[in-house]
Amino acid sequence: MWMPVLLSLMLPAEAPATNWPGFRGDGSSTSRAQQLPLSWSPSENIAWRTPLPGYGQSSPIIWNDRVMITAVEGDEKEKIVVAAIELKSGKMAWWRSLPASQRGKNNPMMSRAAPTPVVDSEGIYAFFESGDLIAFSHQGDLKWKRSLATEYGAFKNNHGIGSSPTQTAECVIVLIDDMGGSYLLAIDKATGKNRWKTDRTNRVSWTSPVILQSGGRSIVIVSSGGSLTAYDAQTGKPIANRDGLVGNTIPSPTVLGNRIIIGAGENRMKPDPKASAQSNCCVELQWTNDSAEFVTRWNGKKAVSHHASPLVYQGHVYFVTKMGVITCLNAETGEECYVERLDNPCWATPVGADGHVFFFGKYGVSTVIRAGSSFEKIAINRLWSPDEFRKRQDDAKRQAAAKLPPAPSNPNRGPGGGPPVSKEELEAARYSAVGDVVYGAAAVDGTWIIRTGTELICVRTTKFAAAQGDGGAALSHALASRTASARRPLFSVQSSSDLWNVCDSFRQEK
Repeated sequence: MWMPVLLSLMLPAEAPATNWPGFRGDGSSTSRAQQLPLSWSPSENIAWRTPLPGYGQSSPIIWNDRVMITAVEGDEKEKIVVAAIELKSGKMAWWRSLPASQRGKNNPMMSRAAPTPVVDSEGIYAFFESGDLIAFSHQGDLKWKRSLATEYGAFKNNHGIGSSPTQTAECVIVLIDDMGGSYLLAIDKATGKNRWKTDRTNRVSWTSPVILQSGGRSIVIVSSGGSLTAYDAQTGKPIANRDGLVGNTIPSPTVLGNRIIIGAGENRMKPDPKASAQSNCCVELQWTNDSAEFVTRWNGKKAVSHHASPLVYQGHVYFVTKMGVITCLNAETGEECYVERLDNPCWATPVGADGHVFFFGKYGVSTVIRAGSSFEKIAINRLWSPDEFRKRQDDAKRQAAAKLPPAPSNPNRGPGGGPPVSKEELEAARYSAVGDVVYGAAAVDGTWIIRTGTELICVRTTKFAAAQGDGGAALSHALASRTASARRPLFSVQSSSDLWNVCDSFRQEK
């Protein structure tokens, strides 16, 4: 009987399991980290909070003792930022702010540093919706920089680029799917030069590629805009393709050996709930001599994904909608185990670690469940008290109102001929990415790093911190003692020049 076995991304051999080197870690959103906190609150197990420059929607990545993030600054996103933060203390190790090669609207309806960077022993590789692809050393020295939008044409996407790069030992692989020209590109990490470029049919998508090991070679898997395609990672040559999918424009695929779990949401232009559910499926890449094809193993019946990608952990697949509805399936058969609702909407992909599944809710309410075929809730955790969160959201909405585009004059007419949009839905959508939105989390031994648009938060038990000789507990107590009214709103940090003053104001109260 086939049993699912998670394979890691093809990374340099020295990368330890406790690093978190890219989007969804190694691409699976699972970790072998131990002693992870199961519970936290504004006054418990928050080791540090570090305000970040500008705004960013990328997930944090971790390499050894550093956390890396990206952000954009300015009314037209005229600056792009890469920053490194000390994992132990939350202090800023370095940040680099560079001019963006292409400018764009900076508001909650657009991507803002959405692609998550990748990291290896040689450096950090960051991609931005401006088209800039940049490599830094671990000391913050610029290794090389390219502008894909300048070289191959400006991106044409109403909401910007969201696809995160993946990596092999030698290359960074970037997916561009938009109406300005779609392609898959492999760039040499050492030189910044192309290894290969493969053109794709134009479509609009925000999914990220993953690496699969099959047939003695590395394969790039792309689930995007109605199709699933496999490419040879060495040459960029297409190996297999499957059309007929619906709604696979945001969730990224997850790899299990030769099998691929595809996540899909509804197609607002042509709603078909049954087709969307069936596109949440498991396919296998099968070989006959040198030819390969995708073979369907099972299709979902009710499972739906929206922003979060599917998680496969300890024999089960977890799909979660943007409203926080979990569907748990048997990974081998696709049979439904349960459907439950979380206590918060969920945009970030859940993480499987230490026998549990962690759902990081959009508004800072995280739910921890025990992994398995039955739903067992272990903890509900908050990053902010309800009163503080409401105040922060109200302040953020007032600031965002000036930047948001005007609402359509006829909200009952759906975009592109799609279903009608009520005034209530329109208003909710306009402010859906305003304020303290949790975009992603990373796990290493004893520690969670959680990223919002303007803040990096470290969750670590005091017991683990003491065992590591961590002085961050003092900062945690200082932060907890600050009242919501006295605390400077973190979303007001709009430039690198503001950042040191805010960091210092926090630490002077230790």
